[in-house]
Amino acid sequence: GEQQHAVPCPHGGPGGQGQPRAEAAGTGLGHRGGHRPGAVVGAAQHLHRGLGVAGGGPGPGPAVLQTRKARRLKQAKEEAQMEVEQYRREREQEFQSKQQAAMGSQGNLSAEVEQATRRQVQGMQSSQQRNRERVLAQLLGMVCDVRPQVHPNYRISA
Repeated sequence: GEQQHAVPCPHGGPGGQGQPRAEAAGTGLGHRGGHRPGAVVGAAQHLHRGLGVAGGGPGPGPAVLQTRKARRLKQAKEEAQMEVEQYRREREQEFQSKQQAAMGSQGNLSAEVEQATRRQVQGMQSSQQRNRERVLAQLLGMVCDVRPQVHPNYRISA
């Protein structure tokens, strides 16, 4: 048999007193749990090592565990903060692009309105330039053409 089979199984195998039968040694077939008896001890040692307990001696003190926990919490907090910042940047960028698209169409609309206004102003200015001489001549003609006549409401009293 193997050296691992010297450790009794907590289930109490069919070999009596926690020992497997000799013919099933090393196969795990004669053992009730279906696992090797030494695997329990190995798993327990692995668990102790995972918790920071070295080979069966006393583990780290509460202060060491607390500092480890504080370090892990701080790291988790920093990672969460970085994720939040990254998410915020992504959302801000998405908002900026949507705003730019919306303002781009409005900006295009305002540019069209401005261009139409400019065309109308230019049309009015050219019309004023064309008709200026004629309007001034007509106005001067009316002012300078004096026809003396008596107003119909004027009454001669004498």
